[in-house]
Amino acid sequence: MKELAVFEAKTRLSELLVAVEQGEQFVITRRGVAVARLVSASPVGARRSKAAARRAGVEQAFVDLRRLREGVTLDAPLREAIEQGRD
Repeated sequence: MKELAVFEAKTRLSELLVAVEQGEQFVITRRGVAVARLVSASPVGARRSKAAARRAGVEQAFVDLRRLREGVTLDAPLREAIEQGRD
């Protein structure tokens, strides 16, 4: 866990928040005495598992779309089908 003075924490807050989102923790000190700890509001693993679940859902949607498309053909070239749909 890294220690930072209040002034440094204040001037680098955005950068520190990115680091905290990635699982780092910081102790904020005033005159060398620890006064606060900057930690993530939610566990890193929970965020990663949510992202993995979303990614899996998107991948499954593409698999489902490919399956729906199997065996489906146009009775005309694509350009002609587009033109017919513009009536």
